Amino acid sequence: MISRPMQSLMCGALLWLLAMPVAQPAELVLSDDDCRQVVEQWASDQQGSVPPAVLEDCKEQVAAAAGDEPAPMIAALPEAGLNPCAGPAAADSVLCWGPWASLAPAAGPQPLPKAVASGRVTEVSCRPELAAQCDPDLEPVSPPPPVVPLPLGSCPPGAPCGFATLLAGVTSQADPDDTRFVRIAINPDGTAFIIDADDLAPIPSVDGMAVIFTPRGTDDYENLRANGSEAALRSRLVARVIRGEDGELRLAADVWSIGNSATGAASSGYFAWGIASGQAGLDALNAGNVSLSFSGPMSVDNQTAAALRIDFGASPSWNGTWTSPAWSFSAGGDVSGADLISRADGFSSNVVAQGSVVQGALLGEQGQRALAHIIDVNLVEQGRIRDVGLLREVMASPGLTPDPAP
Repeated sequence: MISRPMQSLMCGALLWLLAMPVAQPAELVLSDDDCRQVVEQWASDQQGSVPPAVLEDCKEQVAAAAGDEPAPMIAALPEAGLNPCAGPAAADSVLCWGPWASLAPAAGPQPLPKAVASGRVTEVSCRPELAAQCDPDLEPVSPPPPVVPLPLGSCPPGAPCGFATLLAGVTSQADPDDTRFVRIAINPDGTAFIIDADDLAPIPSVDGMAVIFTPRGTDDYENLRANGSEAALRSRLVARVIRGEDGELRLAADVWSIGNSATGAASSGYFAWGIASGQAGLDALNAGNVSLSFSGPMSVDNQTAAALRIDFGASPSWNGTWTSPAWSFSAGGDVSGADLISRADGFSSNVVAQGSVVQGALLGEQGQRALAHIIDVNLVEQGRIRDVGLLREVMASPGLTPDPAP
């Protein structure tokens, strides 16, 4: 058996011999083994050291010995002959990027698969040049909490917004099971209002009611009494109000009623109404991570006191408590724009969360903010509670700074 070094030496000698000038190259006869070595050596070095005529004869001789037809020249080239970056000398080739493939524009890391878009890459344990083999660990993104619908619809920033109870008759108060919630809109001068619900025809008041304002003396509210009649139609507002510089209503709450003296049909209820906080004010509250507190009595049951806090910021939220001589409960939830809505997991344990809801809207601007809201909760061993309230902002005492949001 001839050793590999000896084979190389013999092959080199053979190639040297072939390279010698001869008068008649065709008369040179090589064995099948010699021709096979000539073709293999030529394919590996590509230096042109074999005369073309001899190479072609050897290729035909090798193919004939194998029982095949002569193959095209390219078929004899190994991958290294076709791709200079596939052989062992790739790192030294000026045509290849070698181990620095990550720097090559065409050979850079492949983009992460689309599946990455559904999660956050938390760990990539490979170098850029090995990107093709990289298998990033993905942390599943928790789905966002379900969006809780607003039973009474949204209150757009800067627009009038009001919630009201609706019941049959003129007593303004009835069993909670006979009470429902609707929206109320009021003229800026208090001369008319309208009760509106998605599944009911609008209930309008008399247009052009006579309005009287009187000071209360105990706080910054005024008392409003508005009455009107038109044929058999009668309507009335009795409310505590805050007015702007031009006398327009900015906040109002308490009693409304509409009736027909001819038919005896009547409806009434309580309400809380105002102008929703503007978008610029809401943006400033969120940017400053401001916390606001509100308190006051509910309207249907004046013995129920409510206290509520809104924490603004990147993910604004709220929480509050409602307390009466007979019961109390707490709730919390999310804030979106001027709207507040409860979450099922934000209720205290004595609330049957299924079917219970608290909805509200932030009203007014700095120095005159309030919160209009409804509570519709089912209390364990207490039953259904339905009420509406207008809460005023609890202002910080002079020299004190409000607590920052936690």
